Amino acid sequence: MFIMNRRQALAAAAAVSTAHAATPGAAAPTPGAAAPTPGAAAPSTSRVLKNLGTASPGLTARIKAMGKNWDIVEYAHEKGLGAPHVTMPREFNQAIFDKLKSQIEKYDMRLTMLVRTPRTEADLPNYEAFAKAAAGLGGRVACFHDPFSGRRYEQFQDAAGYHAFFEQCKKGVRLAEPILRKYKIPLAIENHKAWRSAELAGWVRSMGSEYVGVCLDLVNNVSLVETPEQTIDTLLPYTIYVSFKDIGVDFYKDGVLLSEVPFGDGHLDLKGLVARCQKKDPNMIFQIEMLTRDPLEVPIFTEKYWKVFDEKSPVPARDLAMLVDYVRKHPPRVPLPRTTGLSDEQRLKLEDECNQKCIDYARAHLPF
Repeated sequence: MFIMNRRQALAAAAAVSTAHAATPGAAAPTPGAAAPTPGAAAPSTSRVLKNLGTASPGLTARIKAMGKNWDIVEYAHEKGLGAPHVTMPREFNQAIFDKLKSQIEKYDMRLTMLVRTPRTEADLPNYEAFAKAAAGLGGRVACFHDPFSGRRYEQFQDAAGYHAFFEQCKKGVRLAEPILRKYKIPLAIENHKAWRSAELAGWVRSMGSEYVGVCLDLVNNVSLVETPEQTIDTLLPYTIYVSFKDIGVDFYKDGVLLSEVPFGDGHLDLKGLVARCQKKDPNMIFQIEMLTRDPLEVPIFTEKYWKVFDEKSPVPARDLAMLVDYVRKHPPRVPLPRTTGLSDEQRLKLEDECNQKCIDYARAHLPF
């Protein structure tokens, strides 16, 4: 059985993009090539959802099934989505941008784009090449995006390791900011299970730049002892685009289970949230990230979990109480998705169904 994590998904998506763009005359991707969703192969005849897209972490089974034929821009077009999230390889490749230009002009799309932020001065020429090429796409790149981290309680052994990493990330953004400002490409830093929302908000404020903001993931900070409402209230003022999902939560023996669930099956007020975001920016992009996997185990009842927090990065007792209360008051409406024990074909079918439910719900109920 194949299970791909987020980092593997991003790496695979970038590798496929590089290989496909660098192959002259490569055939256009065919979503029906492997266990397609019924009707997925034909371009959507419905209204295009201009400010809704999709991101590769929620499409890992489809990426694996399609291999070199995977192309997220074509997939988005076929699903009637107008703003896909594109993952770039580490090294700049002009062929990728040439292909993207042709696609997004043909389909009248905008993009969000994962580009690794420079960590050292030696990375700056490569980063500037990305920024210059993105600026050359005629304003269709809404922003660069970088998640930076893994899960804080897994990536680090103690709080000191986390703080050292956080400082390295801050240095990288300081290096990137003059390039972002030069080419007028904003950077959206994701709350990707490393920094608590107040830490990320403080970081963005300290930059004092209109070109540094937030990719707001609605549920990630549950893993850092925050309710979704707490995260959204803290980060929305700085948000450039939204990693869009609904949430299912439950308890297990060591803590909290966290799952992405199809839109409408969870507990978020998606319509109200979209309205709040569009009040800030009427053209804000929302990227569907429907990760179809076993629930994420967040071991908040274990001693090891708390070793990565300290007085410099505390978790107030009130926040822990609020999260426990939130989980207790929001039991799953439907069973949380699980993929353990499924064949590759079964997992692909479930993933396709979950993503299609999200798209159908958005088309029926949300103002995109």
